[in-house]
Amino acid sequence: MKRLTLLTALTLAVPLLCGTLAQIQAADTKIVVKDGGSLLLLADGLDAGKTWTLKPGELRHQNSQGVLSALQITDAGADQCAGKPTCGIDPAKPWKIQIVYNSRWVTIASVSANKGLHVKFSPKIPFTQWQKTGTADEREFGGHGDGRHISSAKVNGSATSLCSGKGGCEITVLFSPR
Repeated sequence: MKRLTLLTALTLAVPLLCGTLAQIQAADTKIVVKDGGSLLLLADGLDAGKTWTLKPGELRHQNSQGVLSALQITDAGADQCAGKPTCGIDPAKPWKIQIVYNSRWVTIASVSANKGLHVKFSPKIPFTQWQKTGTADEREFGGHGDGRHISSAKVNGSATSLCSGKGGCEITVLFSPR
């Protein structure tokens, strides 16, 4: 009969109890807003209809206790966050990302204090005007091929835009359950 040492038993037990790193990361929700011939929105779980509450002016994540765990903003492939994993946002405080596209806006923000997540749409681009693309969980604003670009992406009301307005801007938010 072989005996298991405490170290061996813990090595086997931890992945069974806590799940693998891939399983833990799979529980996170990714939201992407980017240029792509028009304005594109990808929100994990959007097609399933169980993760988001949908309204014309807003998508609200149903996990009201989740928090921001990562933010990346790139402009033409260049990291605009200087390598900071949350792009200067303190996830322990309320936060907001304002994205401007052709005098219209999309705001991704915490709902209450630093918790929860909602995506709000300018009255000029309600969610009802976003159409499914061939990619799961992705929507495209109705002005496909309009040649316009994200003109501005600002974090927490900063005066500095992290997108140049020349195309290729991509904002990726990672929202983690608590």
